[in-house]
Amino acid sequence: MFDIDIRIQRTKELINNAMLELIKEKPVEKITPTELCRKATINRNTFYSHYKSTSEVLEGIENELLETVDNSIYESEIPNDAITVLCELLKSNPKMSNLVFSKNAGARIMNRVFEIANKFNMSKMNGEKNNLTDTQKQMLSAYTIMGLSLIHISEPTRQAEISYAVFCLKKKKKKIIKNT
Repeated sequence: MFDIDIRIQRTKELINNAMLELIKEKPVEKITPTELCRKATINRNTFYSHYKSTSEVLEGIENELLETVDNSIYESEIPNDAITVLCELLKSNPKMSNLVFSKNAGARIMNRVFEIANKFNMSKMNGEKNNLTDTQKQMLSAYTIMGLSLIHISEPTRQAEISYAVFCLKKKKKKIIKNT
């Protein structure tokens, strides 16, 4: 396997950091290559040797983020832990968190993050012995993802509340299984 030239890594890092700063101010569609280059302190030729557009820069950042999310979530053993792992990941990486919760890029990324968490939840619940229908599993997954995300967003340091919410979800899941 070959190593990427340190200059290329540094240039891409400058471009990515500039994009993360600019995306706080406006949507990617309104960010020009000139503006991005100025913020990254590089020239336009350098930019175009790595990317075709500003959208491609954001897409690369998103894909890297989602790969990290995907890998982190699959370290978890049970469905309810997936969103807690995700919250911890966002808490430990402010740049990632700013992008996920930014008004200019957040909705699209959050949808993709929720898809990953839902896929994980569904695969874990399908692997468990339970009496839940697919609809009930989908509802439980959505409830888990949205509920714990809202707790985390409202106050990211509330680990006790997140732990309690996970406990309640496990209890509710057992009740649903028992009643079916």
